[in-house]
Amino acid sequence: MVITASAQAQKGFDKIFTNQKWMQQHLDDDNLIILHVGNKKSYTEGHIKGAQLMTTNDFARVVGDLYWELREEADFTETLRGFGINNKSQIVIVNGMDDHAAGFRLYFTLDYFGLAKRTKILDGGMVGWKAKNLTTTKEVFKAEATPEGDLKLKPNPSIKVDKDYVKANSLKEEINVIDARRPNFYEGTEETREHYERSGHVPGAENICWLDIVDENQFMKSSETLLDFYQNAGVKKKEEVVAYCHVGLRASVIYTMAKALGYKVRLYDGSYNEWDKLSDAYPVKTGKDSK
Repeated sequence: MVITASAQAQKGFDKIFTNQKWMQQHLDDDNLIILHVGNKKSYTEGHIKGAQLMTTNDFARVVGDLYWELREEADFTETLRGFGINNKSQIVIVNGMDDHAAGFRLYFTLDYFGLAKRTKILDGGMVGWKAKNLTTTKEVFKAEATPEGDLKLKPNPSIKVDKDYVKANSLKEEINVIDARRPNFYEGTEETREHYERSGHVPGAENICWLDIVDENQFMKSSETLLDFYQNAGVKKKEEVVAYCHVGLRASVIYTMAKALGYKVRLYDGSYNEWDKLSDAYPVKTGKDSK
């Protein structure tokens, strides 16, 4: 039997994403932890039964000029314990805002700390949930904290790379650097220079905009469509993807999709906000061409 690339991609998606039907059938599972990723307003307007509000401050921090940086292991462990998470939990991430990137960033964060196998993203998030007129509640829920010792994280630093890794590998054929920003930022044609001193992209990087991954209701586009994005960017089977964006937030979307498609994938967490401030030894390319 021949297994098509799209069928393999769908199998990969099933390991990372769950759907609304599954969600409705498992709301009362003992080990289920639902994390509504958003702000207080989005949570109080209506959320899924049993969901707990997780804000960006719960899983990201500011380090110098860089935003959305990973938390320290011990600190993050205590935060997750406060949400009732242990090493037997089934975690479901629900994007609570109109913007889907934060939920994907949480997935990357949990992947980094060794919890990806126990984590899934709800396809469509709250936008898709409400688009289907599914039941929501305004009742605030907070799980009982996990006892000390019941949650042990296992960080995997190999999925995160730095500026020197990108510089050394961005022009290699077998390593595919993907810029997740909008095309005007990738090409260096944004109307103002308030964002960057050196507008453009990392030499060798191709562009897959994070917005193109989902439809208007935040449902994932078909596996065939998504696979085409990566193949058109020159990514071949068994090759590596390195994702970056402005600060590592939107790159998490490209990271997660590449993982679902079966590629080896890493994320440049400093992303272009860091690259822009470096010396000319870290060059910049403008225009639509990658090289």
